[in-house]
Amino acid sequence: MDTHEHTPLVTQGSAGFRADDLVQAAMDWHFGPDTGSRFWLEKARTWSFDPRKDITTLAGLALLPDVTDEIRRAPVGDLVPKGLAGSGPMRVFETGGTTGRPRRIVDFGEFRRQAGWWSSFLDREQVPHGGNWLLIAPTGPHAVGHVLRELTALRSAVPLHIDLDPRWVKELMRTGRDQEAQGYIEHLVSQTMDLLTTQTIDVMFCTPPLLEVLAQSPRAVDLINRSVHTILWSGASMDRDTRDILRHEVFPGVRLRGAYGNTITGVSPEYVPLPSQSPAHDDGSAVFVPCYTGFLMEILDPASGERVPYGARGRVLAHTLTRETLLPNNLERDLATRIAPLPGHPADAVADVAPYAEADSEIIEGVY
Repeated sequence: MDTHEHTPLVTQGSAGFRADDLVQAAMDWHFGPDTGSRFWLEKARTWSFDPRKDITTLAGLALLPDVTDEIRRAPVGDLVPKGLAGSGPMRVFETGGTTGRPRRIVDFGEFRRQAGWWSSFLDREQVPHGGNWLLIAPTGPHAVGHVLRELTALRSAVPLHIDLDPRWVKELMRTGRDQEAQGYIEHLVSQTMDLLTTQTIDVMFCTPPLLEVLAQSPRAVDLINRSVHTILWSGASMDRDTRDILRHEVFPGVRLRGAYGNTITGVSPEYVPLPSQSPAHDDGSAVFVPCYTGFLMEILDPASGERVPYGARGRVLAHTLTRETLLPNNLERDLATRIAPLPGHPADAVADVAPYAEADSEIIEGVY
């Protein structure tokens, strides 16, 4: 067994990182007879190529299929890499069901690393450690609740949870039960107001739809502006106009910082230039940086399938290349702008994420 089963597949710092090295390490691990999962090893037996020999670059990942739909039905035991079996507590995380039946992956520690990645961005902006954190987020099978628990632990903060069931809200909206959905949202807001009223909240995690609801309550706005240092948002998109209004008019004294991602693609925190840096990157966009040692994103032209130039918009193609999970060529239901690597980060970033709807598909964001 690999003696570094709880480390990323590549550990080079940004100066020495190469995406091709990560791809090669992922092929060696996930298709190694002693380390790969049953799911991928059985697939490889049907191919006319050897991924360990024939896929050595990021572009080479195009040889592999997108299996994100298949993992909705795959036995969870088939997803466990042999090299990790028995190496520690295993968790199973599932998506929120935005595109249908939930997809699931296994975790042995990657999402703890994701919390560390997110925390490093908060440290960079000197968000204080400690204090009370109000977390309005999915828990249970959803990775975000676990990441937030790890994040508060890393930052010596007190987590105050309000559970959110994104699947139930989406089901209500999908079946036209808007009044019931509104009742559930009011239930979440009531719990939020109770904590804002009885506790001093220093950091708050909230989804954009719920944050917009709270922004309509003068009482909630007053309480948040009075004590909250930073609002972290994620789980649904936020357009630039809404973001600007929240940042400059509703919560002018509160830092508003987003994170893009999901159970499959990990956490991509928002990158904001520091005062000492060039303002070239701060044009009002929400720019998100994937954790490059396990997650890479490309932006493709929806018509041609080719990578767009920097500054252009296209559809997000995500590659998950962690020790636990190999999910390449995952064409996300998101549009984004391709951003050149930012200082200290060797891989592409993405900006201004928005839903991408195809003619024959339905996307329901709900409250997450």
